[in-house]
Amino acid sequence: MPGVKSRLSAETVIVRCMAHDVQDGDLSAARSTLPADRSDVGISDTVDAEGPASSEPDGTALASHGVPALARRLFGRAAQVEKLVAALADVRSGRGRAIALAGEPGIGKSALMWTVAAHARATGIQVLAKHVQGSDAPFLPDSLDMPARGDSNRSAAQQTPAPALLAAVDDLHQLPGDQIADAERLIEAAAVSPLLCLMAYRQRQLSPALASVLSRAASAGLLEVWNLGPLSQEEAEELLRDHPDVKDVDEVRHEAMGNPQYLKVLATNGEASTDAGMAILGELAGLDRTTLTTVQAAAVIGERFHPELLAAVAGLAMPETMRALDTLTRLDLVRPVEPAPQLSLRHRAVGDVVYHRLEPTERFVLHQRAERALAERAAPITQRAHHIARAADPSQPEHVTTLIAAARDSLHTSPRVAASHLRTALSLINEGEPHWHEAQVLFARTRLLTGDASESRALLDALRSAIPGQPPRDASAIADSSRLERRLGHYSEAGAIARSGLEALADNDTATAAALHTELADYAYDRQDYRTSREHAETAAEIARRHHDRAGEAKALAQAAVAHLFTADQTAAQTTATRAAEIIDAASDAALLANLEATHQLGMTEGMLGRLADAERHLERGAALSRRTGQTYMQREILSTLANTQLRSGNLRRALVTLDETARHVEGLGGPAAQAIIAMVRAEILFWLNSPSDLQEVLALAERAETLASTSPFAWAVSVRCFHAEFVLLTGDAARARWLLVDAAGGPELPRLTTWRKPRWCDTLAQAALAEGDHVSAEHWARLAEVSYEQLPSTGRRGFPLRARMRAHALNGDTDRAVKCAHDAIADFSAGGQRIETCRTLLAAADVSRAAGRTDDMDGLLGRAADLAQQCDSARLAAEVDDRRGRASTLPGSPGADDALAVLTGREREIAGLVSTGLTNQEIAATLFLSVRTVESHLARIYRKLDVPNRASLTRTMLNAV
Repeated sequence: MPGVKSRLSAETVIVRCMAHDVQDGDLSAARSTLPADRSDVGISDTVDAEGPASSEPDGTALASHGVPALARRLFGRAAQVEKLVAALADVRSGRGRAIALAGEPGIGKSALMWTVAAHARATGIQVLAKHVQGSDAPFLPDSLDMPARGDSNRSAAQQTPAPALLAAVDDLHQLPGDQIADAERLIEAAAVSPLLCLMAYRQRQLSPALASVLSRAASAGLLEVWNLGPLSQEEAEELLRDHPDVKDVDEVRHEAMGNPQYLKVLATNGEASTDAGMAILGELAGLDRTTLTTVQAAAVIGERFHPELLAAVAGLAMPETMRALDTLTRLDLVRPVEPAPQLSLRHRAVGDVVYHRLEPTERFVLHQRAERALAERAAPITQRAHHIARAADPSQPEHVTTLIAAARDSLHTSPRVAASHLRTALSLINEGEPHWHEAQVLFARTRLLTGDASESRALLDALRSAIPGQPPRDASAIADSSRLERRLGHYSEAGAIARSGLEALADNDTATAAALHTELADYAYDRQDYRTSREHAETAAEIARRHHDRAGEAKALAQAAVAHLFTADQTAAQTTATRAAEIIDAASDAALLANLEATHQLGMTEGMLGRLADAERHLERGAALSRRTGQTYMQREILSTLANTQLRSGNLRRALVTLDETARHVEGLGGPAAQAIIAMVRAEILFWLNSPSDLQEVLALAERAETLASTSPFAWAVSVRCFHAEFVLLTGDAARARWLLVDAAGGPELPRLTTWRKPRWCDTLAQAALAEGDHVSAEHWARLAEVSYEQLPSTGRRGFPLRARMRAHALNGDTDRAVKCAHDAIADFSAGGQRIETCRTLLAAADVSRAAGRTDDMDGLLGRAADLAQQCDSARLAAEVDDRRGRASTLPGSPGADDALAVLTGREREIAGLVSTGLTNQEIAATLFLSVRTVESHLARIYRKLDVPNRASLTRTMLNAV
């Protein structure tokens, strides 16, 4: 590199190298020159506080000069702003640096540069800026060649220290070849003077000569190259909050690949008047008519293209088209893609902006040409339909048939696109004309798949009532209607529609018959009629098998497996679920897309059978397919079941992320069942995830879920009410919790609960009985849990009756048997991968050990519980471990044990003393002239204060305190 020997010569190079380019030229559509500020060392046209508008804006006008304020609109660039502000501080201390900001168009290089320039100006640092525009304007204009501010006849030691400077060069990739040496000298000047040289460029558009200079400078340690990457998911979502009209945030974020400019363009549907849209239009400035027509044709094609097709759509000869493509490739507007020689626009956002600026007649003509060219090349019907939909001709009936055929082909892979085709087709024909009924049925199905329940239901109702008293022309619409009613929580209506549809079928061995049997299996399950559910499911599976509907067969088998489970046939349940899993695992994505409910049903069934890892795997697959295709109708159910599976596995953070995604799909198909279940699952996740003091949101969610479930007789509502009762227990009100749970389940024998579910809730009731010191109730619930499990043994459920029995033994003072039950329950929960339940049981076992004075056992149990709490990332479980470790100091013989009774009132000490002598509650009441109920109330408070579970433990505590 040419040498820069001193600060004096460095300053001369800096001043000669920098000029702010104020030429608008053909870029006026995308850029505006800000008012000049002539105060910087007498050089006109230096950068204003906001910086010149750029070809890739990433922020808005800066409201203030503080670093947080300057960076707040630069989504995801706070770290770079902080580092550059630190570099400015180094410059003020006399240490210069050269930094290159490299990255894709729109990634935020220019916005970052001008943000830092604004900060420099605000802190008194002189700013010199140049925006390279590829013009003939010299990089070293003579008019800006200032004399050095020092005296060249004086020694370097006598020179006045040069002031700190920021030299900002934007769009360096456009620098003419004869000015590259000036940029090289500018980089070198930063090494020997208080200069921050900041350059921004696009890597793809660097000339070989300029790339060589930058590479040498980086290798010599004179230039730092910062590659700006995409925004994170959280940053992209924050940016999109400024665009509340965006319906599918995930889709826009994924399509934009984290590029802020593309995010803004896609969020506004290609609106060219936005800052991001104007920046893209600015890249088209100066294109000749042929090249502009070429890029417009590419925008109309809308996907990768062959040059020959592009020429046909643009209406140009091949030589003209190839020259235009060379220009567009050089400007990085068009890029080669595989397989060669195909090309595409740099990004869909570029095409959206260009397309948005086309006049309607231009669009129409270009789409007509595209459709004709694709037809001549025998292109797939879905490609042709895209253009027919935008240039449809009512006088051409084949346009209608093509659109309907394309919609049928894309129904499951892209239901939104299918809906768009069908809207156009229906606009071209009148009711009753050929294809009208088919188009209406297909359109209703697209609305179902995309989660628009209201429109789909209205369309299907209209079709069903079009010809009263006659069988439907398309019986599949009946199955769709039943499915819709069920998703809206109208279970009785869903069952009635499915039954009437099955009766109306002339042939009961069809795919539609299988779908209706599946619907009736679901209806019978909701009514807890499991034998009928199994019969319908097995019939559906057999019909689906004969018709080679693998996804339909798998769903029906998974339904049958649940019915087997609930009718006490564990072996058949496991075998049938395994068959369903084998079918799903062997099925292609295309096969599953025709019936995404299969993945959900299988995942739910596997969760009930204790196969949590398999359940999560299949639900993840279903969720991925739903996201990829836009089949949002199943997304809520899949994600909420997945979140519950992750919760049971102890993956609390992941479960919460899954449930957050679920919340975006409740609208539209969010019946009371879905809303209540999602609210309750969220409450449970937050309960275990947060600290014990953080209960406000948990209780609000649980109360909301209970309100939604309070009037429904179906199984989901009973389960929700039981979970609500458990929350009441866990927050300290055992009496109310017991009443709520027994009421929800229908009485002391819990008749509204299935035999399979009873052990889980009997354990909760035994826990409430233990908290109240109720021996009789604890024994009742433990026995009911054991009997229920014996009637319907199933994987992962044995831990509940064991834990209920542990509580009954503990209340009776039978520590050895209680500890054994606890260890057996721990083993069962652990084998099933249920980390939350395992940890809860460890804590309960530690309580039993503490009451018995078994400190060694307690330490081991709490150690395992602490490890699980950490694995689950559960603040509550960790706090409960710490609490029990803290209370261990009050064990008999431990320091502080003599003060254990200090928490009791005088009356409570008196009653505790009488208990330790062996008196019953009735005898104590007679001795103290109190009612038995009053004695029981005092005794319950004594148990809580001393943290003892029963009379035996209380007696031991009293004797050790004497």
